[in-house]
Amino acid sequence: MSDVDTKIVSLKIEAPEALVKQTEEFTKQIITILPGIHCAIGYGLANSMLIEGDDGNIIIDTLESCEAAIELHKDFQAISSKPVVAIIYTHNHADHVFGTEVLAGDNLSNVKIYSHATTRTILDVTGLIQRITFQRAARQFGMYLTEAHGIVNDGIGLHLKFDKNNRRSLLYPTDTFDTDSLNLTIAGRNLVLYHAPGETDDQIVVYMPKEKVLFAADNIYKAFPNIYAIRGTSTRDAIQWVSSLDLMRNLRAEYLVPSHTKPISGAEYIYETITIYRDAIQFVHDQTVRFMNQGFTPDDIIGKKFIQLPKHLKEHPYLQEFYGTVDWSIRAIFDRYIGWYSSKESDLNPDAPIIRAQNLIRLGGGSKKVFESAQTAYSEEKYQWCLELTEALNLHPEDLNKSEVIQLQVLALQKLASFQTSANGRNWYLTKSLEIQGLIEIKPSPNQVSQTIMNAPLKSLFMFLSINLNYQKANEVNQLFLFHFQDTNAKFSIHIRNGIADVKYQWPENFQSSSIDVIVEVTREEIWKQVIARIKSPIEAVSDEEIILKDGSGEINQELIVPFLMFLTMFTSD
Repeated sequence: MSDVDTKIVSLKIEAPEALVKQTEEFTKQIITILPGIHCAIGYGLANSMLIEGDDGNIIIDTLESCEAAIELHKDFQAISSKPVVAIIYTHNHADHVFGTEVLAGDNLSNVKIYSHATTRTILDVTGLIQRITFQRAARQFGMYLTEAHGIVNDGIGLHLKFDKNNRRSLLYPTDTFDTDSLNLTIAGRNLVLYHAPGETDDQIVVYMPKEKVLFAADNIYKAFPNIYAIRGTSTRDAIQWVSSLDLMRNLRAEYLVPSHTKPISGAEYIYETITIYRDAIQFVHDQTVRFMNQGFTPDDIIGKKFIQLPKHLKEHPYLQEFYGTVDWSIRAIFDRYIGWYSSKESDLNPDAPIIRAQNLIRLGGGSKKVFESAQTAYSEEKYQWCLELTEALNLHPEDLNKSEVIQLQVLALQKLASFQTSANGRNWYLTKSLEIQGLIEIKPSPNQVSQTIMNAPLKSLFMFLSINLNYQKANEVNQLFLFHFQDTNAKFSIHIRNGIADVKYQWPENFQSSSIDVIVEVTREEIWKQVIARIKSPIEAVSDEEIILKDGSGEINQELIVPFLMFLTMFTSD
């Protein structure tokens, strides 16, 4: 192991020159597109746009956190101190909506928030998987990486400025539309909002017909599109994305302002660039489906290099794989149409990872010989094979020194990172190399968890309870709890029924009092949120008469505190 040990100390994590050069796209600046129309780049992962109106300003997208938005708010105010009268969310992604409270400034209580009608629903549902998406996003965007760790950029922006120390401020949309388009006049500016599903289903682009300025959202940026994001998303509908790009190019805009990377100008250049972009998406989609129909799996298609972008696409500056990749897109498109099963019989009911690791190590002659094979693979620059072997050894090290296995795995991850043009892949490898050494632990801070709960709609919190039910504790339970919130008159029911929590956003009709275990009266929604967030104990809330427990007949019964507490213990995020 001595040769490898030496390399651990001296290894420099190189990066492709093209990825390093992509950083130039994100130089912090505010570009004036036309008088009164500005694009801020480099303040966060995404761009934020300011449109000056007659008696107020309009902002398109608000960055990823309060901290990211503070400097931008100051610089926007230096350009125009008029109140922000409208904010437009182009879509639901975190880097476009979580600095709103700061950028709204002094007009926070009066600002109108525009979005597509589905944006709020998506924001609420996204909270269901916040814990895992936070972890995976941290890996994709390198949120815990520093320059010393080898981070270069995030492919479509410099860095996502959100980690366990940052705060999010989301204002929900006040004005939405569910038609193909919406015509608006705000502060004397004429705007058309087009529903243009692409990178997200709720994506909208904003067009200023008089000025011929198109705000393109995330439907085009100077990098190969993310038809699937490794942080964890459903696969984007490639054909729907192509259709939206057709809508956009046919507007014949003279200025194109994406929500990532720099704006471009010139009607013909913009038309040609959007055409190239949509053609690349269609090409990968069509050819993937073509080979799927011939019975090939993604491993076959990628391994045999069946799909390679034509030269005019491969060399185009807007299609370099700094973000998404062709290979990941192939896998995603296959999964969207066919689902998880490859059609290979051994994939139908595979062994657990530990069993596969044990079998591999046994086949390789034991852990020591497999470890030697992993060292050889590393020396022969077969870094992917080295990684696979060390992953198996981590699961089943037998009598090996596990720290040596981890050291070799770290080297393999760093080497694989050094070859990645995609910032997403590079950041994932490098972040994982820190995690397996125990140098970082990725999870939201307690304050962030509490903030999420306190800002969540009440319906979302009851939905969260359902997915946090510990079914082992509830396996033989049959209980009905009714909730009433006195400040809003909102009513909910939760029926714990043999391992599931059946949540309804109303009380059941024609119920018998004998079927109800506890009626929970809560004076204010905020109190319930504090209990869920563990800011206030349920015993304290009951003692202060902020939560009142009643039996099925509606009579107050303090003895119900015991079943109420037992009810709460059935829900855990662990």
